[in-house]
Amino acid sequence: MLPGLNSNVSHDGVEYHVQTEDLGRQNPCILTLVFRAGAIIAREKVNYRDALGEGAPEARIKHFMDQQHHRVIQSLQAGQPRGDATSQPQAEAPASPPSPAPPLAPPPVEKNLDQLIAEYLRRRSASKPR
Repeated sequence: MLPGLNSNVSHDGVEYHVQTEDLGRQNPCILTLVFRAGAIIAREKVNYRDALGEGAPEARIKHFMDQQHHRVIQSLQAGQPRGDATSQPQAEAPASPPSPAPPLAPPPVEKNLDQLIAEYLRRRSASKPR
């Protein structure tokens, strides 16, 4: 597992934090998260085993991770916080063409605390024997 990358980016007066990490050989993915005001607004997860092949050296994985991190930053600076589907990661001479990376997508909508408590109480009361 490689150390992660962190960058702060500003576009049109909005501050973003971009965090990219290697999820390790057991889960061979590079995950990039984009934060605004502490909330995740976009993410990109790319399987590097598919792009680089089995047993890729750590240096190639690091280069792949750097490319993804900088591609997301460029997308933010261009005013596209959800990514540009035309800018795909390019591996160095892969054995087969890499599968296209999914565009950055917003995370699922989170429920607020009141909604979570109400849901918990409904489930709890429904599961109690009467």
